[in-house]
Amino acid sequence: MPDGHAVSVAPPDPTVLSQLYLTAVLPCLAELAAQDAQARELIGDTDASVVFRILGGTAVTVQLRRGVVAFQTGAAPRPSVVLLFLSHSHLNAFFSGEKWALPILIWGAWHVRVLTRFTRLADRLKAVLDGDESVIASVEGRRLHARLSLMAAGLGLVPLSQGDDVTRIALDAAPFGLAPFDIAGELCATAWFEHAPNGCSAGWSEPPRRPEACITFCDVSIAFEAMRDQIDTIAAVGRGQIIVDGLVPLAEELSFIMQRLRIYLQPVQ
Repeated sequence: MPDGHAVSVAPPDPTVLSQLYLTAVLPCLAELAAQDAQARELIGDTDASVVFRILGGTAVTVQLRRGVVAFQTGAAPRPSVVLLFLSHSHLNAFFSGEKWALPILIWGAWHVRVLTRFTRLADRLKAVLDGDESVIASVEGRRLHARLSLMAAGLGLVPLSQGDDVTRIALDAAPFGLAPFDIAGELCATAWFEHAPNGCSAGWSEPPRRPEACITFCDVSIAFEAMRDQIDTIAAVGRGQIIVDGLVPLAEELSFIMQRLRIYLQPVQ
């Protein structure tokens, strides 16, 4: 994962940030529920769907069903709750924890139990992704943080590629190809990104075809340190803690872009 870039401190674009929240952070709720008993307990027997919509723009749906979470782009039919945001900045402020930035509840105000449980689930996700001390104090919490941070980073490469100028410049210098990032010894812990002439795509799953480059963290502890910038990645590659195979220039550019992602999603102090 080494690279020769200095991480740009160009300010985040509000539109890109809102798409990161909607298409890279919210999907992590599904992984959180699959991996975390506390999250499943918070969901309980809830059977409901919550739509997040930006006025005149993107909508996504989070479905809660008896301990399982599913995510889909677009607004599901007959949702339980619809939360409307007036702008990208409004949604960003809400996800940043600004108390004034409550969404407009245009449907489902009577589903108080659903709203309460979803809020608690979202708070749990924030604590895991932010690396709250209450989470990373345990081995299992560090594992959760590593997995969900990798998922958000992989999925976040697409909105960055579509709207962030620094990312676009980096991708212009990168060869086309597919690259998965995975954690050795962990089941279903692979984020992949494809840089193609007709656009970019990403997923949290096995890659859809044979990749041109592969980046593998040798275990959860190395992934945890890498996701938190607590390890010298060049030295880690040299020690075999991070293994880079195949098209190294592609891996280097994607690793740089993931660092750019942290500027957007850094925890609010």
